[in-house]
Amino acid sequence: MNTLPLQGSGILEEALKLFPCRSGEATHFVLCHGEKMKFLIELKGGVAKLQKNIAPYNKKLTLLVKLLPILPWKVLQKVGFGYFARVELHPQIEGYIPAGSKWNVLVGTYDEAQKLVLQCYTTAAEPCTFIKVGNKGSDIQMQREIDFLRKNQDFSTFHTPTLLGSSLMSEGFAFNIQATKEFNGKKVAPVLTEELFRIATEIAGPTIMQEGTAYTFSHGDFAPWNIRCEEGSYTVFDWEHCGLRPAGYDAAYFIIMADIALNKCNFDEAFQNAAEQLQRLAPNLKLDKALIQQEFTKTTKTLNF
Repeated sequence: MNTLPLQGSGILEEALKLFPCRSGEATHFVLCHGEKMKFLIELKGGVAKLQKNIAPYNKKLTLLVKLLPILPWKVLQKVGFGYFARVELHPQIEGYIPAGSKWNVLVGTYDEAQKLVLQCYTTAAEPCTFIKVGNKGSDIQMQREIDFLRKNQDFSTFHTPTLLGSSLMSEGFAFNIQATKEFNGKKVAPVLTEELFRIATEIAGPTIMQEGTAYTFSHGDFAPWNIRCEEGSYTVFDWEHCGLRPAGYDAAYFIIMADIALNKCNFDEAFQNAAEQLQRLAPNLKLDKALIQQEFTKTTKTLNF
């Protein structure tokens, strides 16, 4: 088995060093899907923390995460799901880890904008610190998200992650790095409720007219897996694609993305469904199908769920 991925942005090779070894010498178990890493799980307490914060919509991944506490590491290794390794981080990333913390690594989608997320923890009861790391492949996206979080804006219908610290490649660092505080919440159903529509509306803000077309601010990836809810309080995260887009984009995107990724619809079917649902929620909203599809394809070149 290869110990590094065959494709991606190179962030894994730049951010950490893996030394496959025997279980007694290892710090982590490298959980793989085929030849690609999915998670680097700390051997001491890592599974419990991973389960708390991972809320997959993919059925296979959901099953695997549920089985992790049951299946011994050596069984997973024997059946080809991964291997033991000692893991070392790049010094600039290590500098962001709170003192005394252990950490898991969540490996992002294998494309040119691949990123890593470190889940850092001390005890089962203490909140985690999340550290997102990107290289030049995700430079624009991470700069955009860090700029948004640095503004520390206050919204009435939802919260955003609390930024604990950040570094940018444009400021002379080897990576774009952002550290955020853990937030509570369960995954939301892939259904655009009135509450979620109000959130999308607040994100949009005032309308801006450009050459006769209505535009508003947009999260850009307003999908169920980027929203959590805790006792009626919502948190919206992953702001890497935020920016100006056609009016109604986020609300339509939520429906379209859920239909394509989870219900296996094509774009035309998903858009028609979005138009019908939004007609009931906002009768005066006019969706521009061509512009929405154009924006949609910019951020969803690959769908890997």
